[in-house]
Amino acid sequence: MEQTLGKRIVASRKRLGLTQDQLAEQLGVTAQAVSKWENDQSCPDIAMLPKLAEIFDTSTDELLGVEKKPVKEAELIPAEAPLGEQKADGSWDAGTWEFKLDNSRKGHLGMAVLVLLVGGLLLAGQFLDWNISFWGILWPSILLVFGLFGVLPKPSFFRIGCLFFGVYFLLDALNMLPEVLGRGIVFPLILVVFGISLLADALRKPRKGRFHLIHNGKTIADSSRSYSTTEGESFACATSFGENYREIALPRLSSGSADVSFGELTVDLTKCGEIADGTCIDLNCAFGELELRVPGCCRLEPDSSTVFGSVEVKGSPAPDAAVTVYVKCDVSFGEIELRYI
Repeated sequence: MEQTLGKRIVASRKRLGLTQDQLAEQLGVTAQAVSKWENDQSCPDIAMLPKLAEIFDTSTDELLGVEKKPVKEAELIPAEAPLGEQKADGSWDAGTWEFKLDNSRKGHLGMAVLVLLVGGLLLAGQFLDWNISFWGILWPSILLVFGLFGVLPKPSFFRIGCLFFGVYFLLDALNMLPEVLGRGIVFPLILVVFGISLLADALRKPRKGRFHLIHNGKTIADSSRSYSTTEGESFACATSFGENYREIALPRLSSGSADVSFGELTVDLTKCGEIADGTCIDLNCAFGELELRVPGCCRLEPDSSTVFGSVEVKGSPAPDAAVTVYVKCDVSFGEIELRYI
């Protein structure tokens, strides 16, 4: 029979020879509350777990029934020896390292560069007496940063085109453009470059790598551009430049994360067998839309940080919802929707 949190509380209380009234008095709650915990009719508040563990002389992990995974012992490396491979004579070769970055935080880095670029140009305009407006340099700057942060790890016609035209229109807004480059030439070029980019995107296979850490030609770490993984009681998924639906069906869920960059992602948690009380989920959305679906037995507690974005909750939990899920929402030029099913 599965050992529930309530059964562990009963066993620990009886091991110490405490009554429900005595335990309730130490915790500052009613005996009826303790009775409901032990009968699995409700769960203790997350802030109550450390105090329960202290009274029972145990850890919160053991109280929640979290199994400890064996820790792999670290390999001993001779002192002052560089990382790498050991040669036949006993010396160490550090080898060559490569790091290619294109992770889910790229959107946040791009946002920082965009704000600095626009702010710096506006400030320079005040000192150099440039006749520029905020909106006149904002959209070329967005186009420039969007193209700049997309040319790596593999350049595409679309991103190179965005970079080129962002520079063009930004120079035009600053009145620094040579007269020979007229708009009559630029706009047809825009159509040609975007047409080529659409054709190339339709024919090529989707790129998988968001970042690669390579040592001597061997991939040490690799993260997919669009992926979904589960491990233990946790999940992680991401989408970039696409639209995806991810159904998480873990027997028990206690944590997770989802990232969107220039795309749309729906994460459905309604198929999970159990969602632990106090589950923490990180949601990051940059230039896209992210929807999180949760069953009505959960009560969401969102913590939002937005930059030209929004976080919206749709629906409501069941009246007897006893599971609290903490959701950290980080939005930049996008939208996160939390939906009760």
